[in-house]
Amino acid sequence: PAGRGRRCGNAIAGPISMSGSRRQSFLRMLDSYHELLRQKPASIRLPFVLKQETVHASSAESSDWSDGPKQLFSLELTFSASEHFVPIEPIRIPFISEVVSSAGDGARHSGGFPGMNKLLLKVQPISPVPTSFGVKIAFNDSAGHMFFGQLETFHVAFQDLFLPVRLPQDWWSHLFECIWMGAIRQPCWSVKVLDLERKAVHELVRSQLGAFIVPCQVQLPEEDFDFEQEEYFDRWRASSSYEDEASPHMGDEDDDRFKVELLVETICTIIFIPPGYHLLMRFTISSHSTIVRILTDRFQLLSYMDAFFLAWRRTATAAEEEAQNSLTQSS
Repeated sequence: PAGRGRRCGNAIAGPISMSGSRRQSFLRMLDSYHELLRQKPASIRLPFVLKQETVHASSAESSDWSDGPKQLFSLELTFSASEHFVPIEPIRIPFISEVVSSAGDGARHSGGFPGMNKLLLKVQPISPVPTSFGVKIAFNDSAGHMFFGQLETFHVAFQDLFLPVRLPQDWWSHLFECIWMGAIRQPCWSVKVLDLERKAVHELVRSQLGAFIVPCQVQLPEEDFDFEQEEYFDRWRASSSYEDEASPHMGDEDDDRFKVELLVETICTIIFIPPGYHLLMRFTISSHSTIVRILTDRFQLLSYMDAFFLAWRRTATAAEEEAQNSLTQSS
C-alpha cells in the first residue's frame, strides 16, 4: 500500500443527516458520551497465559532447571512501569503444577489447570502507544524455598488498543458523520491506496475490523478518486494495444474492451482508542483497488497505519499463493 498524502487542520463542518427530534436526541447522547469518556477512562483486557513447561536437559544451563520444583505456590507476577499506561496491578496465583498423564506413560501435560492459568490482564492507557512490559515472577516451592525469575516480555500491540465506541450501534453512523464533518478541533487526515482485489479487501476488513464496521449507511460526500479512469487504463494495459502502439483500437471508445462498468462499494469503520481518541476509516472499494481515507483526533496514530496495511498486503499475498498452490496440486 502506498500513502498518498497527509494533512492536519480544521475539517469543514456539515449537518448531521437526521430529523430534528432525533438530532436533539443524538446531541444529548453525544454530550453524555463525552462526559462518560472523561469520568470513566476505558481499560483494555488482554489474554495472559501462565503455563508450566517441562525443561529438557539439552544443555548445562537447562539441566540446572530440570530438577526445579514441579509444584509452585503463592506466585506473584509484577510488571514493569510505562509512562504510557497506568501501573499494572500485580497478579497473584495460588498454585500451578506440572501435570503428569494418568495413562502412566510419564508424559507431562499442561493444557489446563493446574498446569495452566488463563487470565485477562487489565491495562489502562494514558496515551495510546504500543508498549512492551517486562514480567517478573516470584513463588515458593513445597519446602518453603523462595524463587525469583523473569518471564517473556508482554506486548501491547497497536491493534490491541482498538475498542468499539461506547455508544449503541444505532448511533455509530451519526457519530461517524459528526466526527468526519468537523466535530473535533484538530482533525488529522491520511489516505492510503490498497492495490488489492475486491474480494481480498472484503475478507481483510471483515477479519481485521469486523467489530468496528458501522452497520448503518453513512451520509458522506462521494469519493472523488477517478475509479473509472483507473479501470480504463487497467483494461488498456491488459489488451493487445498496450504492446502494439499502432493498434487501431487505441482510444476507440466504441471498442467493447474499453467500456467500463463500475461497481464501487463503501465500508466505514469507527474505532475508539483509549483513553479518549477515535480512528475513522472509509474504504471505497473497486475491482482492483481501494481508497482508504483515515481521520483521527490524534495525529500520532497515523504513524502506525503504514505497518497496519503492510500486514494486510502480506496476508493477501500469502492467501493468494496458498490458493495458487492448491490449484496446482489439484490439477
